[in-house]
Amino acid sequence: MEIKQLEYFVATADHGSLNKAAEQLYTSQPNVSKVIANLEKDLGVVLFERNSRGMRMTEHGKMLYGHALTILKNSNMIRSLVQKKTGNYFSVSGYQSSILTKLTADIYVAHKDQNITFGFREGTVEEITDDVSEHISEIGIVYLAHTQLQCFKHIIWHKKLEFFPLAELPICVYLGSHHPWYDRESVVLKELSHLKFIEGTKDFFAMEHHIERISVGAIQMENLNNVVCTNSDYMITSMLKHTDVCCLGIDFVSGEYEGQGIRALKVRDCEKFLTLGYVKQKKKDLSFEARFYIEELKKALAAYTVL
Repeated sequence: MEIKQLEYFVATADHGSLNKAAEQLYTSQPNVSKVIANLEKDLGVVLFERNSRGMRMTEHGKMLYGHALTILKNSNMIRSLVQKKTGNYFSVSGYQSSILTKLTADIYVAHKDQNITFGFREGTVEEITDDVSEHISEIGIVYLAHTQLQCFKHIIWHKKLEFFPLAELPICVYLGSHHPWYDRESVVLKELSHLKFIEGTKDFFAMEHHIERISVGAIQMENLNNVVCTNSDYMITSMLKHTDVCCLGIDFVSGEYEGQGIRALKVRDCEKFLTLGYVKQKKKDLSFEARFYIEELKKALAAYTVL
């Protein structure tokens, strides 16, 4: 199996057409058909049903599709790292956060004349720590429930990483101007069962797995009414802005959200059970850019927590 075969397979699956896949790949329709046929031969399965309407994935094709996307993503990442021009490179991996991305913009403005390429990658805790372990990002920003810290430290020990806590924070409920509770200042835990939620990326360290441990039976998290599931930050923002759906988040919110008509309601009877901090590689000194980023993050945390 070759990367080229997976590229042709994904293009065909996305378009449902050999002709359109060929246009995207700047090749001919017969060539795409030949590559797909060779891939099917190599795997010993049929990946597409061919009919007058085009190409439709079989069950084997659907099974391959997600794995092919992951392989192509990692292949492109390796290619970009190898081909990167000489010069400085600084990247942060973190959870979905307008504050973290704003800090990346700030560091770019402060260092834009220094021939530095900047990066920011969003992901789960596992993906963030993998990025740092694999030298894709210099630092990773994570938040974890207190009950998970011991397990987390064991995991990062195997990845040869260190964790440095920065703040203890509670959760909040994000909602937009279309929500009937928009003018409220806070909620209590038992009221969460009355709301409709967006469920984000599945993550072993997600806060949803741990709220019941500190809520004294106020609500069972499996009973939350999750009406939308997505791994897209844009989708989450759009749903908050335009519908009555809300989502749980860490109570560390950029002022830019209010400009989009999104507010954060505090959860009054929920303790600060989340630890926010950063991970780095063991025995490796941080670059000036990483130190700058962390100091700016500390300032943002200090300013937010005194509000």
